[in-house]
Amino acid sequence: MSQTLTKLMSDDITTLFVTDGEGNILLANDFTAMTLGLSLSELLNSNVYDLVASEVYNASATIETLKSGENSEVMLTTQAGYRILSKATPIFYPDGTLHLVVTKSEPLSQEEFEELSSRAASQASASEDEPVELVTPIIAESNEMKRIIRVCKQVAAYNSRILLLGESGVGKEVVANFIHQHSTVAANKFVAVNCAAIPESLFESEFFGYEKGTFTGAEKSKQGLVEAADGGTLFLDEISEMPLELQAKLLRVLETMSLRRVGGVEEIPVSFRLISASNQDMFELVEQGKFRRDLYYRINAIPVTIPPLRERKKDILALANHFLASFNKKYDADVKLTKSHLHHLMTSQWLGNARELKNYIEYLVVTAELPLALQENTDEKKVEEDRLEALAEVYSYQEFVDYVETIYFRYQLEKHRYNISKTAEESQVSRPLIYKKIRDLKLERKDTEG
Repeated sequence: MSQTLTKLMSDDITTLFVTDGEGNILLANDFTAMTLGLSLSELLNSNVYDLVASEVYNASATIETLKSGENSEVMLTTQAGYRILSKATPIFYPDGTLHLVVTKSEPLSQEEFEELSSRAASQASASEDEPVELVTPIIAESNEMKRIIRVCKQVAAYNSRILLLGESGVGKEVVANFIHQHSTVAANKFVAVNCAAIPESLFESEFFGYEKGTFTGAEKSKQGLVEAADGGTLFLDEISEMPLELQAKLLRVLETMSLRRVGGVEEIPVSFRLISASNQDMFELVEQGKFRRDLYYRINAIPVTIPPLRERKKDILALANHFLASFNKKYDADVKLTKSHLHHLMTSQWLGNARELKNYIEYLVVTAELPLALQENTDEKKVEEDRLEALAEVYSYQEFVDYVETIYFRYQLEKHRYNISKTAEESQVSRPLIYKKIRDLKLERKDTEG
């Protein structure tokens, strides 16, 4: 049994947390975090309204008290599967305004606590023994991409067929992988197929596989790409390039969830999540007879359109910094973006989208030692001023202020190892404001240090 659980055995088996008048959690114990399926640091960086909205639990006595200013009692269920009788009590300032809300639960039974202990121990053992697969990150500073991420997270839990639309290079495969890794089949294969790269003569055998002896050179049976995706996700990029004959066969697979290899007679059952993508106007192709109407409606249960990079100005610098850090590490370099680079980033059309931007950043890194004159701003303060000037051309006033505040509060929080009291004292602001900035600016601590 872990030290945390051992300590809890000696404490009351009771959930407890305290919030301010806006629902920001100021104080909580380890046991509360465990019943909610969160780490203590995650819980302390949360707001009760956000927790309910995110379905961490389904009801809140705290929220009832925040709204009414009176004692409340609610039976709730957590995402970890526990039913808890939660009771909230308001605490007021002398002038009668709400100050804090203290929320406690009825103690869990010993049987319930032992179940929780066993589950936590099993999860800890699994995390130590099994490799962790990192979720593919999506760089999103623009409201457009943040909305797409929210939609993708929401639909990932369901087996609906998704059609990703957008220009070449906007990151359709990255988004598809993101959906897969947030889905119920995340532990299984993600099979990505570029339909535009497969010769028409090989399409059927590559897609559905073939049996031994079907044609010259077929010395053994081969599994096709669709069969390889069984149990996982099949991503068909540029599906608009699929020949019409193959479209009919894919439609049959989607209707029956079974396939027949080339030269075979056996129906092989398959189960996979389908995500398709195209850089074409799919409806226009349907109207022109170049894409089957019935297949279009089969794959287009949930359409997601990814805007081109030139329409997401705020993502450009974020992506550039991401690529810069990656290539600096790859080539053991320390290249910084200068004023001329920033101007180029913000004024270019980026018709090749993120792919073109990535190539541009790699070029800057690998050629950095040649055009040294490009590094005209060696003074770090001047470089940051240039960065802010470039941002001012793109961001609104509030967005610009949020950007600066993010830098400031992240620095202060990391400097004080996320000690809220010390951070508030040095910043000369209140503790509730620090919690609010952590939530609003998404500055939650990334590690789980105590």
